[in-house]
Amino acid sequence: MSVDFVFLVMDSFAVFAMALIAIQYLCLLPTNKNAQLLAVLCLAAVCHVVLGRYQYGYWISEPYQIALSPIAESILNVLRNTAPGVFMLLSHSMLRDGKRLPKTLLVLFVVQLLLEEPIHFVVGQSFPAERLISEVLPTLLQSVFLGWAIFWIVAEWPSDLIQARRGVRFLFLLIVGVNMLLAGLLQRVFVPPSEIANYFVHMVLIGIYTLVVCAVLVRTLSRDSAHLMQVRADNVETAKGEPASRDRPSTPASAAGAPESARLVDGLSRLLDVDRVYRRPRLSIRSLADELGLPEYRLRKLIHEELGFRNFNALLHHYRLREAREMLSDPDQVRTPILTIALTVGYQSINTFNRAFRENFGETPSTFRTRSLDGVADETPP
Repeated sequence: MSVDFVFLVMDSFAVFAMALIAIQYLCLLPTNKNAQLLAVLCLAAVCHVVLGRYQYGYWISEPYQIALSPIAESILNVLRNTAPGVFMLLSHSMLRDGKRLPKTLLVLFVVQLLLEEPIHFVVGQSFPAERLISEVLPTLLQSVFLGWAIFWIVAEWPSDLIQARRGVRFLFLLIVGVNMLLAGLLQRVFVPPSEIANYFVHMVLIGIYTLVVCAVLVRTLSRDSAHLMQVRADNVETAKGEPASRDRPSTPASAAGAPESARLVDGLSRLLDVDRVYRRPRLSIRSLADELGLPEYRLRKLIHEELGFRNFNALLHHYRLREAREMLSDPDQVRTPILTIALTVGYQSINTFNRAFRENFGETPSTFRTRSLDGVADETPP
């Protein structure tokens, strides 16, 4: 059995598995943003495998080579090099709880794509800094995207309340992110493309991808694979006027009615409804667990399975926004600045509060206050 045949099998399986993962999630969650981004990421990975087999053709035996036209090569190259940026978008969407992606990163993503293929219409191979502009600079931008993605993965990982999902998602995202980072730096910057070592680096990384894809494929075919994409409901406001139910999972509590669970829920409800611990700007799940005298993992399970929240941040937003709505619709507080209300309920900045409010209720706090009070402010004596 030749090495070229083994590499062909690896490439073929990687392409098949990534296509299957993309199709599975698009069929399962056709309108979910995260599933769509994952599908684009799988497409970029497929392009990477196919283009690699073409570009390394001079080191591959003729029966295992493939042929591409210049136009097809350019298209595949652009799609391949979207992977770091798409990975950044996916990590942000899955892990940042509705926070806006910095516009600077989006602009840099567009710049990076322009430096991949379109730049060649302006800068030819004879240009002195051609390699710097078309290889080194876009690779550095890709490294920035992957660096942010890995940072978010590590920083936001503890906020997920489902232990199994945290472990799978953390390993998958971190391994894929590091692998892409190494691929860009090694294959485009440090190891010259003209050396056979570049080809072997490529195949080692494809081997790692194949192992990761195997694990993800097994996980994808399980019944609860939708949880990996952190599904949210589409409704913006509940009938009772509370924060949107998209912060809550659709599955019922698994241990409702158990005496021990009921006691713990009562204690947690007292801290939230009576003591209003959510008002603390830097409240963490660990400090809350300490107050309840519980291990952190048990509190995570309690919040998800008994109270029905997707993660700890969702719980904080729920209680903070619920009180903020009450204060904004209270005629006695018509002259209380919105900033004061935001800081009172636990937010550390007005921008974070405005964004969370708009994400959950589809309108700004000031618009909600105006609509709720319906002219009360004009009738209130100075």
